[in-house]
Amino acid sequence: KTGLNIRMEVHNQLGADLVANAVAALEKYAPPIIMIDMGTATTIAVIDDGNAFLGGAVLPGLRISAEALSSRASLLPGIQLERPRRAIGKNTVECMQSGLMFGAAAMVDGLIDRMEAELGRPTTVVATGGVARFVVPLCRHEIALERDLQLKGLDLLYRKTRHRKGEAPD
Repeated sequence: KTGLNIRMEVHNQLGADLVANAVAALEKYAPPIIMIDMGTATTIAVIDDGNAFLGGAVLPGLRISAEALSSRASLLPGIQLERPRRAIGKNTVECMQSGLMFGAAAMVDGLIDRMEAELGRPTTVVATGGVARFVVPLCRHEIALERDLQLKGLDLLYRKTRHRKGEAPD
């Protein structure tokens, strides 16, 4: 129904959010695709040339990481997630911003490198989610930023499902 060949070991463990993202990404971009969704969790998923959803990685989201630092380390304050002025921070807040923001960008770049190496070729990389707009500009890879990827995917899935039930498409 989705147009995806899900290659996860346990199919029902694949979240609907990832399916919606994949459907929308495939509508606009040529595979192979690496999709990054930076929300509560950061998920990175891979779709190959045959529209097969291969799997990916799940990490703590950037806001959760920031909250964990300030709540678990008594001397570290809560901070705003902002673009750091430099990698080498000169005070606690700058150090935390550098570590969180540049660290997230380096993590994304590193996982893209490893996933592309496993695939044996370069990919189209697409990012979405609440904090993606802050992290993507700090990444070294070319990454398309799609603010409403999941909503677009849900709309596409609705249209495909509605059409299958005998209703005329829009």
